[in-house]
Amino acid sequence: MQNLSKLDKRLAIAITIWLLCVILMLGYFQLSGLQEFDPKRKLQRSGWLIEFKNLTESDDLSKATLALFVDPQCGCTKRSKTHIQQLKNLASSDLDVVVHSYNSTIKDVIPNTPAAVLIDAYGALVYAGPLSEGLACSASDSFVELVISNLLAGFNSELVISDAKGCYCIS
Repeated sequence: MQNLSKLDKRLAIAITIWLLCVILMLGYFQLSGLQEFDPKRKLQRSGWLIEFKNLTESDDLSKATLALFVDPQCGCTKRSKTHIQQLKNLASSDLDVVVHSYNSTIKDVIPNTPAAVLIDAYGALVYAGPLSEGLACSASDSFVELVISNLLAGFNSELVISDAKGCYCIS
């Protein structure tokens, strides 16, 4: 009977150690999926907006424009399809929403994907940064909707986010 008790304790300890290892590995793999959006601080460079407008031909806007940059091969873009569709649905008489495929031309000014840049009707920067933050790439972790709401209410936040961590495809 005493041997059975020792066996039960060893089994319980082995299962506990195994469970802890599984939890630690899951945590490690989840956190390793987080990337910094703009590690080289491209969005912080002097003259960034001018360079962006030149590369995307965004100089002559008749209304505010939200430019979304996606890489169709990126798993993060695939996870954010619902969020991208929600943003497309925000298009109105006051806001254009344009989706661009990420390419070698734009990679000098857009560090990673999925990314968003919002420019108002006067050509001023409203937002530049990731589409959202976190592993899920979802609207619940997004800055973009808040910035759009503020802009439509007459407030330009001039928000540039470089240090967010989330699901991004590194360029």
